[in-house]
Amino acid sequence: MLSCVLTLVNDYKEAFGVRPNVVYMNQAHYEYLREEMPGVRAHDDVVAMLGVDISLSSHVAYPHVATAQFREQRILVS
Repeated sequence: MLSCVLTLVNDYKEAFGVRPNVVYMNQAHYEYLREEMPGVRAHDDVVAMLGVDISLSSHVAYPHVATAQFREQRILVS
């Protein structure tokens, strides 16, 4: 899952010229991601290592990334 997320981030940056700031995934994806990061305990550490925030939703069938903005400020949702 970690390589999947990193690939999504890199592909998005290449396609749009900006780095995404959020990855959308479901709880199962998040658990797989955390299994690949055994030394990382806190959610904030996962976010810091990925360089994007994480939005969990049961409606997400496959992880995807985006640049989320609200008015003039970017918003990050964990």
